[in-house]
Parts: sequence; C-alpha cells; structure tokens
Amino acid sequence: MRTAEILVRGSLLRVFNFFANALVAFFLMPFIIHSLGNRMYGLWAVAGSFTGFYYLFDFGLMLAVQRYLSKAIGKKDYDEANTIINTTFYIFSIIGVLIVIVSGIIAFIVPLFVNNITEITLFRQVILILGFNFAISFPMRVLSGILISHLRYDLSTYVEISKLLLRTILIVIFLKKGHGVLSLAVITFVVELVRYGLIFLYVQSIAKYIKWSRLLIDKRRIIELFKYSSLAFIAKIADNLRFDIDNFVISSFVGLNFVTVYSIASNLIRYFINFTNSAIGLMLPIFSQYESKGDYHSIREKFLFVTKLSSYISVSIGGVLIVFGKVFIERWMGEAFLSAYPLLVVMVVAVIFSMMQAPSIQLLYGISKHKFFTLSNSIEGIFNLILSLVLVRKFGLMGVALGTAIPMAIIKLFLQPVFVCRIIGISIWKYYAEIIIPIFVKSSITNILFWYICKPFILPDYLNIVSLIVCELLILTIIFFIDLDNVERIYIKNKVFSFR
Repeated sequence: MRTAEILVRGSLLRVFNFFANALVAFFLMPFIIHSLGNRMYGLWAVAGSFTGFYYLFDFGLMLAVQRYLSKAIGKKDYDEANTIINTTFYIFSIIGVLIVIVSGIIAFIVPLFVNNITEITLFRQVILILGFNFAISFPMRVLSGILISHLRYDLSTYVEISKLLLRTILIVIFLKKGHGVLSLAVITFVVELVRYGLIFLYVQSIAKYIKWSRLLIDKRRIIELFKYSSLAFIAKIADNLRFDIDNFVISSFVGLNFVTVYSIASNLIRYFINFTNSAIGLMLPIFSQYESKGDYHSIREKFLFVTKLSSYISVSIGGVLIVFGKVFIERWMGEAFLSAYPLLVVMVVAVIFSMMQAPSIQLLYGISKHKFFTLSNSIEGIFNLILSLVLVRKFGLMGVALGTAIPMAIIKLFLQPVFVCRIIGISIWKYYAEIIIPIFVKSSITNILFWYICKPFILPDYLNIVSLIVCELLILTIIFFIDLDNVERIYIKNKVFSFR
C-alpha cells in the first residue's frame, strides 16, 4: 500500500473513531451515572482526575520518538531506529516504575480526602489498578510510536476502535449485572492489555528489523531526546492552560455556577479541535522523513496542500458550530444554558484561525523547529490570563472568552504563518493570498447564505440539526473540489477514491 493511500485510510479511520468515541460518550455517561449512583460516579471521577495527571509523565517524549524514529526510517537507518526504540523503551520503563510509586503514595494518603472506611479501601484498589495500568502503558507507547513512524495510522486506529467496542460492551454487561466502580477499573486494565497485545502483533508484522537488547540502549541519546521533548512538554502544558485557566478565573471573579455555562462552550470547542486534528494531524512523521532526505520541495508541496485542506475543514466545522450552536445547546442542555452560545461564537472565530494553521504545528515538530511554537504558546497563555483577568471585571464570562480568543487569533493568524513560511521558503503573501484569505472568504459567505436561507427551518431537534448539517457540509465539500486545481483534483481522485 502506497503512502498516500495509507494516510487517507488513516485519516478517514481517525475521523470515524472520533465520532464513535463522541457518540459512545454521549450515551454511555448517563448510563454509568445511573448504574453507579452520584456518589460512586464521583469517586470514579476523582480517581480519574488523579490518574489523569500521569499523562504529564510523558514529558513530550512520545513526540520525540515520532520525530527521531521517523527520521531514521526515512533514511532507512535501522541501526539508528533500534537505538531509539530501545533507549526510549528504557526511559519509559523507568517512568512506569515512578508511576507505580506515585500510585502507592496516593493510595496511602486516601484518608485525607475520603472519610468512609469502605470507600477508602475501594478508592485504594481503584487507584492502584489504574496506576498499574498507566505504568504498563508508558513502555508500550514505544510500540505505538513505531506504528506512527511507519505511517500506519490505519492500524493504530483499528486497535483504538476495537478497544472502544470491547470496553463499551464489557461496561454495559458488568454494570447491568450490578457490579460497581471496581469493575470499571478492572475492565479498563484488561482492555488496555488486549490493546497492547494487538499493537505488538502489528509492530511485529511491519517492523521485522526490530531488535530488543540492553546493549542497544544509548544513554547519550537520552539528553538529545529530552532536549526535544522538554520543549514539546512546555508547549503542551501551555496549550492546556489556554483553556483550563479560564475556569479558575471564572470561579474567582464571576462565580462557581458560571463555570458550567462556560464549560459547555469550551467543550464544544475541544470537540472542534479534536475533530480537525483527527482529520489532518498525520503529517509529523511525513515531514520528518522528507527532512531526513533534504527534500524541502516535497515539504513545501505537502504543507500547502494540507493547509488548504485544513482551512476548508476549519471554516466548515466552525461555521456549523456558529449556525447550529444555539439550537444544539438548547436541545442538548436546555434553554437555561443558551448564554453559552455567544461565548461559543467568539471562541469559534479564533479557533478557526488556529486550526487553519494546524499543519504548521505538525511541520515545526517534524523538522525540530518547535521552539518557536513553545515560545508562542507560552506567550499566548500568559496574555490569555492577563486579558481574562482585566476583561472579566467589565464583561464577565464574555471577557474571559475574549481573553482567550484575542491572543489566539493574533498569534495564529499573523505571527505563526510568518515564521513557518520563512523557515521553509514560502512567500507569506502567496500563503495569505492563495490559501488563507480566499478559503476563509468563500467558506464564510457560503455559511452566511446557508444560515440566511435555512434560518426558518432550523429547530432544536437532533434529526433536524443533523440533516441540515449534512446539507451544509455537502455544499462546502463541493466548493472545496471546485477550488482544487487540476493537479490536486487528479491527486484526490487517485489517492482517495481509488484505494481499497
């Protein structure tokens, strides 16, 4: 199977997986709450919050694995690939041991925040099971990195879909039989073991060059890996703080009750971001492989094409949220939460500009120029906090939304494109004039006309909303294909519609 076919298959499967996870979460969450009860579900949520911090132990190393392993594979330097694989497996194994220790400490101090003796024992069991699961998951990340570095997003997504299906079935069966929180922890652990087994089998079939040996661990490479990953780690923290810090500002200056209203808008924004990343977030290893060969012509070519695709997706999905966000919130959460809609609109506009630039972030990580992204993300986070603190006093929730949106729009629309175009030798004027501005204008006009024509027919009903969204996206898809030049149209026809 050729590279383009693999990427197309992987992209479509990732989008399918995104919708499958969203749909399962939408229906499964009320079932779990009803089955466990509010108190036991609260215990499960608190345990999840603790173990959620374990993701920080990655320190950005997963991105480093993808970057350096993709580069080695691009050069067909399998000795180098084995060194990276064994070295990162060694690092992640040490991290896994640290997580076991941290889980033991958390289990020990459980009485500080849980009073009921029965619940203390239960909470300790859940924490230890989930902690051990995370500990195993870290060295297994190397296997996932191997699949991604070989561009086998399709295989990794098959595994994720299988995991979702198995986990959902087991949860429904066991909770219907009256089992509780402990069964959720055990199911999570067992399903992850199955996932690791599937990934291992796939890796064995596509990467037969792999050798596992302590002699291949190069401790000198650890410094190089951490030098790359430390910047990625800081960028990730800054990225999370851009939205997470808003809740603290709101609870302090507006009131805890208003956090829920703001969360409705910010959660829809997260779905927007995750969907776009699922569709086009495949390019890091591609850029790394091209860079390893010195093929900057292909880097520029693929970057411009994926940016065009990302721009259409971003403006289309952003337009859908603006057109249907109000009636969706009314149907989903009720009229009492319609005040979330103006916040959604403000943030959507900024996120559209941000996600149009999503391929440039993949590019920066792929060619080890992500220091700029780390710096710009940190600056954005700082100005987000400052503006939110200033504007919240006068505009309330809208002030917090503006505090998030303004720095994002400025950096993503003006600063980041200038830097990226300069480092790969693309005219910034061509970038704006031929891609960003035309796509934004054409798609926005289409969204506005669609809203104006269909406004009388838009109702707070799921079937109505879904039907009209499909119509709008079909129109935008047609415009996308019309906008392609002959070469791109032939490429899409050959690579998308001809693969099996």
